[in-house]
Amino acid sequence: MRKSIFFKLALLIIPITIIFNGAALFISYRVTYSDQISHFSETIKRVAASASYYLVMNYPLTYEEKMDTCSSFSALCSTADVTYVFAVEPDIENNSETYIAIGFGHDASEEAMETRSPGVVVKGALTQQQIDVYNDDTSIQVCHESNQFGETLICYMLVATYVDKETNQLVDLDKPILVGVEENLSVVVNSIQSQFRQIAITIIMLTVMIQITFFLILYFRVSKPLKRISNRMASFGSDREKGFEALPVKGKDELAEMSRAFNSMVQEIDTYIRDIDELNKEKHMQYAELEIAHGIQTGLLKPERYRTKDASINARMLTAKNVGGDLYDYLVLDDGTVYLMIADVSGKGISAAMFMSRAITLLHQYAELGYSPAQMLSAYNDTLAGQNPNVFFITTFVAVYHPDTRELRYSNAGHNHPYLLSDTLTELDGAIGMAAGIFKESYEEASVTLREGDVVFLYTDGVNESENTDGEFFGTDALEEELRRHIGGDTERLVDDVMEKLAAFSDGADQSDDITVLSMKVEPVSIHRELNVKAEVENLTAVTQMITKEEILREDTVSALCLIAEEIFVNICYYAYPEKDGEAKIVLDICPESAMLTFIDSGEPFDPTHEVIGIEEYDHENSLGGLGRFLSFSVADDFSYSRENGKNILKVIKNDP
Repeated sequence: MRKSIFFKLALLIIPITIIFNGAALFISYRVTYSDQISHFSETIKRVAASASYYLVMNYPLTYEEKMDTCSSFSALCSTADVTYVFAVEPDIENNSETYIAIGFGHDASEEAMETRSPGVVVKGALTQQQIDVYNDDTSIQVCHESNQFGETLICYMLVATYVDKETNQLVDLDKPILVGVEENLSVVVNSIQSQFRQIAITIIMLTVMIQITFFLILYFRVSKPLKRISNRMASFGSDREKGFEALPVKGKDELAEMSRAFNSMVQEIDTYIRDIDELNKEKHMQYAELEIAHGIQTGLLKPERYRTKDASINARMLTAKNVGGDLYDYLVLDDGTVYLMIADVSGKGISAAMFMSRAITLLHQYAELGYSPAQMLSAYNDTLAGQNPNVFFITTFVAVYHPDTRELRYSNAGHNHPYLLSDTLTELDGAIGMAAGIFKESYEEASVTLREGDVVFLYTDGVNESENTDGEFFGTDALEEELRRHIGGDTERLVDDVMEKLAAFSDGADQSDDITVLSMKVEPVSIHRELNVKAEVENLTAVTQMITKEEILREDTVSALCLIAEEIFVNICYYAYPEKDGEAKIVLDICPESAMLTFIDSGEPFDPTHEVIGIEEYDHENSLGGLGRFLSFSVADDFSYSRENGKNILKVIKNDP
């Protein structure tokens, strides 16, 4: 209830009404007070005028006439409903007054009636108002006085002449007379309060009636319709399930317009929700399709890194949200021949993913059969073009590297030109043909001879067409600049650096297409690695890591070399430097048929190859040491020791055919 607009408006209106009523009652009281004072002032003025006229017409007075005058003044008090009517002769010099006549009203005090009578002299009784009137500063004056008889409203009037009965002419009095008329102030206040009560009751009743009328109008014309609209809004969801009933529209006021607008809004929302439902269903299907396509796409990809004795391959693919259909693949035959393949399907979604999976399967199949690049693309194109209902096309680049001759043969079906990083940056722009999958086509091929350390870099158009937040393309110029930076330098990080460069350029912009890069580096015939460490067991991890990161070695060769390194290096740590810290140097040399570990230290002379015991001679209970040397040399194919220039030099060879 307290949350309703009706209650809130009531809380707002009631204080305002109270303030308004208070102001109205205050003003009414002031007006009533002023009116009543004016009314009583006029009344006592008229009474004073009547009493003055009586004296003017009957003066001078004998004692009997004075008593008659008192009776006349009393009658005047009763008629005009005043408290006192009196006439006095003031003595300004002695500040006293002598009563000539006095009349009493019904509310006159007993003390006044006992002490005030004709001939009574009251000393020290003159007020400033009496003096002012007597001195003719003003002929009549109404004022508020406090005397021994209470609070009064009094009027003074000066009588300075009388009518001579013989001549019927006005004659000046020897001593002017003051006529006074008093009204007890309590009578005035009671009259004011009585009238104000009537006004206050009228205002309060009128205000209550107005409030009740206003609240009834507010409830039936505003609160109730708003509550009806609110209830319909709150139950819109459930009403929509069983069919929404429109709000009634009556009149042309704001609530009617609100009801009309709500009905219209409900219809629009209902239509919008239906459209959204349909769109969500469609988007859900599209999302599910893209997830399937993404799974197909990534499931067909080879590992990002691969190493042979003759070449190392690095690849990255950063898929877009809408699955653009890039692919990369490589294959190493038994004779060491390396096939490199990269492609980009024109379509998107699951259909493009299925087309891509078919394409990569065909390329892999033709590579295993030993086809040349031109033969691969021709057969591949004819097969795809023969069954392509969605009219997809696929740009494709295929290259074959023969390590014995170091010749790279390649063919291009409408794909971005790859680059060769050698002494300079060269664009492999030969043997260009039409994109595959549309028309039957024959393809040509070109060749280039590679040298040790050369790198072939392949990419899709997602690289050069990558956009930043300003809509600018990365472009081939920026790509070539990044590639030139790696010539004669660290080509191991070429792919990683290109991807980082693209990420920095895009700066959070949405990726619109797949980004795919593939590189192949011609590895040297032999590999030489050196590691200098302190002869401490904690450095064993660095020694084994130097061996395990060489992907060119077979897994069993790596395991054997790690076993050898562990046993020999730990022996050096414990026994070569018994009383001081020392260092050890480990050298790894890899050639096409074998790998050799060389251990060099400046410690105590020791030949680990001398008197190596066999497993059958080892006493497990009584022997201390020796088994590690046996294990190391048993997995090696050859080993030798020498002492040169104060250094122990141990060489261990493991064949890796």
